[in-house]
Amino acid sequence: MSTLRALALALLGAAALAVSVTACSSPVAPTPDAPQYTPASPTTLAGHWIVSDSYNSPDQPFLTFEHDGTWTGSDGCNNATGTWSMDTAGALTTTSGPMTRIYCDGAPLPMYLIDAVSARYDGTNLTLIDHDGKELVSLHHPASTETPVPQGTDNVTGLWTGVENGRQRLLQLQMNDDGTVKGNDGCNDFTSTWRFAEDGSVSFSKLAITSRTCDGVVTWLSGAASAVLDGTTMVIRSQYGAQLGTLTYHGPA
Repeated sequence: MSTLRALALALLGAAALAVSVTACSSPVAPTPDAPQYTPASPTTLAGHWIVSDSYNSPDQPFLTFEHDGTWTGSDGCNNATGTWSMDTAGALTTTSGPMTRIYCDGAPLPMYLIDAVSARYDGTNLTLIDHDGKELVSLHHPASTETPVPQGTDNVTGLWTGVENGRQRLLQLQMNDDGTVKGNDGCNDFTSTWRFAEDGSVSFSKLAITSRTCDGVVTWLSGAASAVLDGTTMVIRSQYGAQLGTLTYHGPA
């Protein structure tokens, strides 16, 4: 009997151990997945991005990443430019040129970009991330209905003129239907091209200009990078968004 009793006790112990092991090895109920993000890539980063909110600012805040590794952006009042690069893990490296400090009811997108070290993309939204892993801003591509209608389209092509302050030197800017520009800044002749930017302003390509020297002439028109049209007035801006001067619509060519 003692042998049978010992065998029964052994079998009961093995069964208890099996139950214990089974209980310990039971799978844990899965927890809901957190929102998943894919690191942005040079392909998904390239393009024009805006925020969802609207602001009472002259321009719509934006960031534009070009395929050549350059970027432009605006907080709504101040423009900035620089360079960018990104590795396969989504790590972002940027440089930035000088930027004006005009007070603006906008979104400081250029500053967010400067502070960002990585970016995430979920198929729709681009999120910039800082050194501490904090989300700085979420951006999206503008829909066609979000693209502002260019202002002053009745007065774009034609001759725009102005007079240098304190002098009688005539400034001229000829905007042509074919997208070409020619003009004179009070000293030198120049040529360029123009197009409408996403925010409805006019964007100029780099000017090709003559190299005459004119004493005492402030040649601000040759620094034109963009312009904002308001009826018969054209406000000329530098590449950093600073206002250089204004021209008045003179009429068709």
